Amino acid sequence: MKSTEADLEGWRVRARRLEAPQKGSELQLDDAQFGAHPISEMVRLSLVSAGEHLRLAWTAILAGQVYPIAHFTTLRGALLAASQAVYILGPDEGTVRRGRGLAAVAESYKRSRQFHNDTLMYPNLTDNERQQIDAQVKWLTTRLGQTLQAGAETSLNISDAVIPYAAKLVYGRNPDLELEVNLLWRKLSGDAHALTWALAQRTIFQPTRAGEILSEGTSGGSLEEVAQPFEASFRILKRGWSLYDQRCEGS
Repeated sequence: MKSTEADLEGWRVRARRLEAPQKGSELQLDDAQFGAHPISEMVRLSLVSAGEHLRLAWTAILAGQVYPIAHFTTLRGALLAASQAVYILGPDEGTVRRGRGLAAVAESYKRSRQFHNDTLMYPNLTDNERQQIDAQVKWLTTRLGQTLQAGAETSLNISDAVIPYAAKLVYGRNPDLELEVNLLWRKLSGDAHALTWALAQRTIFQPTRAGEILSEGTSGGSLEEVAQPFEASFRILKRGWSLYDQRCEGS
């Protein structure tokens, strides 16, 4: 993990400036499909997000803190964001990239519309506030329809499409490692949803006491356990930045 510091810092600095695809590049042509929300910016946000989550995980380790649950929810965010970028950028076929990129844009509109609809439950909204929210919901609905007309895939399936694609692209030469990434995603999701089964796999249990069917266990956090999702997320993110640069380069 120490060896990733230079790349993580470089990506942190890079995230501070806006980047636009060069004229004639593949991403510039992808963006032209739906100029209202550039696919390149959606991808860039995914890359930046993954880097932030990895830096947060590493910062905690440098501070002498290894968390038995929170480290894994943080790394789940890194794995998801990095894989989403690779899922969009990976295909050489422009129509496939655009369909995937616009699916991510559509998902953003859909979730924003859901949020704004829920804000209408506030009891003391003024008529003007309610009208503004209604207008925003209508605008989001229009944008969502436009992404579908522009060729967006109908869904962005993280568990069954995004993670498996990124795992195969980065680790496909080693089927065992490819499988490990997919299994990691399942395990990290258990942590993110506060389910016990994922933590139990990292827990040391004591023998059960007489008359009891459950035993006590302890999990204090382990660098060895953290290293695996950290490494996978980092490798996928590195491929994502490489693909981004490739697709942004003009002809």
